[in-house]
Amino acid sequence: MKRLARSRPGRVLALRVVRPDVHVETVADVTPALLEELGVRGVLVDLDDTLIASNADAPSPSAEAWLRSLREAGIRVVILSNGERKRVHELAERFGLPAFALVGKPFWFAFRRGLAALGTPRDASAMVGDQLFTDVLGANCAGLTSILVRPLTPGKLPHTRLARRLERRILTGGTRGSPVDR
Repeated sequence: MKRLARSRPGRVLALRVVRPDVHVETVADVTPALLEELGVRGVLVDLDDTLIASNADAPSPSAEAWLRSLREAGIRVVILSNGERKRVHELAERFGLPAFALVGKPFWFAFRRGLAALGTPRDASAMVGDQLFTDVLGANCAGLTSILVRPLTPGKLPHTRLARRLERRILTGGTRGSPVDR
């Protein structure tokens, strides 16, 4: 797990707004203990390539176990996704969670809807997602803790694959020869 400082002297503001507060491999690394340490009582979580692979029809047992561990710890969870309504709502029903589809991340109204459903204040809420330009940017602008996970797939859409290349450059400081995946 890599924790990044919220502000970095000498860095361009535009880069700071897409830097995650915490960077982990998988959602399983976002434990109730970590959330407690961060002061988080409510979690907004992205669906595709965060909780479930974008090319999968069913969630993994590890994703279901992770959600169960959060609920047992009393942490509220809401799915906040830019994905298609039918897919998001079917999976949310399977998880037993409230969900918002085609929500419009990174815009403020998406996070306002999610926070209202969580019922937790911004400073006690986090966004867990796999994309800098939607999940992290939106969370940082909304005043939430931003937690970036390694995406489960390279992305099924061309613009997602392009965004992943830009994300890698930002996360590695723009160095050449960086790893193929974060």
